[in-house]
Amino acid sequence: MLPFQATASLALWLHLRRRAAIGSGQAQPFEPPPGAGPLVMVHLSERGEEPPPLGALLKVMLARRPGLRFAFTGAAPPPDALPAGLPAVALPRPTDPGAAREVIQALSPRVLLILGDQLPASLIAGMADAGLPVILSEARLVAYTRRGSWRGAINRGLMGRITRILAPDLTAGAAARQLGAPPDRIELTGPVTETRAPLGANEAERRALAHILAGRHIWLAAAPTLPEAGAALAAHQAMLHHNHRALLILAGLPPETIPGIQAEAEALGLASVLRSEDDDPSPDDHVLIAEDTHELGLWYRLAPVCFMGGTLLPGPGLAPRHPFEPAALGSAIIHGPITDPHGPEWMQLDGASAARLVTDAQALSRAVADLTAPDQAAMLAGNAWSVSTGGAAVLRRIADTVLEAMEPAA
Repeated sequence: MLPFQATASLALWLHLRRRAAIGSGQAQPFEPPPGAGPLVMVHLSERGEEPPPLGALLKVMLARRPGLRFAFTGAAPPPDALPAGLPAVALPRPTDPGAAREVIQALSPRVLLILGDQLPASLIAGMADAGLPVILSEARLVAYTRRGSWRGAINRGLMGRITRILAPDLTAGAAARQLGAPPDRIELTGPVTETRAPLGANEAERRALAHILAGRHIWLAAAPTLPEAGAALAAHQAMLHHNHRALLILAGLPPETIPGIQAEAEALGLASVLRSEDDDPSPDDHVLIAEDTHELGLWYRLAPVCFMGGTLLPGPGLAPRHPFEPAALGSAIIHGPITDPHGPEWMQLDGASAARLVTDAQALSRAVADLTAPDQAAMLAGNAWSVSTGGAAVLRRIADTVLEAMEPAA
């Protein structure tokens, strides 16, 4: 055994001894879930701000292996995540080795699946001591690599007890290796993302508009605030110096902001047309104002570039749209630094080079000009589509890994 491995094992052993000394050694009373099917223990991180993708994962696992039972520890599972009639029990996280052993003996789990950024030491050690597999998923582990030397040694000891690590990104995989996980136990799966059905559109209307707008560069500002609409108009005016047939679509606007937007367009010398007046844009129109949010699916399909409003400049406007809307429909995405309320999704897109981040109106103008190049827009759009639709594949990989790990005990 290498010296750092020996130190990690010693640190974990001392940590568990200390937990045993201060713990009761007894789990809180509970009844195992009914049924005779194999049991999967799932630990939900108590540290995460976002709930784990539990409901979708359970459906995938049950579709592959009907009759599974579940025991949840750590954070309480979201009530709407559990399928009706699921044989399951929720327990507090056993914090000392004696309580963990008692839970494992009472439940006879086939596998422990850890979802999120928490390493429950007693549970991991108890499962490993019983010869049972431990799967870690959806954990980025960055906080664990910043611990002090002794705590870091404990974490390295824990990583050595984990059977498989399904890393959501390259940073998480690097953190796992830094903590001493053997590289052959780490698999880069990508993150579990929310899979959303693409927004609908009238196909006959899309074909008709695509014919009318053929040969024009189209870009969309989706649900911009009033200041962002102004910035988009200024960016479009600058673009017209290089591409005089370009068309800006402003979609998803509060009715009270439209007169001001029209006045600003006129002041910039931009000819605008209102969608609500049933006028199709003519070759001489520069801006289409399409205030109805119900047609966003149409505009995402027609515009190869989309700026997502509510992310750059605060002000009057509708709620920001979900970034996976344009991602699922092939539009290259531009956004600002204000990522609420879709912070995790923006993080996933940015981490996959699937969106262009801008920090001010001038940067927006540059990004719009850059993405008139079809190859750049296509690269962003392709990456965004992969992120927005990859959640189902990642869920299947997690489920398959858990079920495969159970087989030796079957």
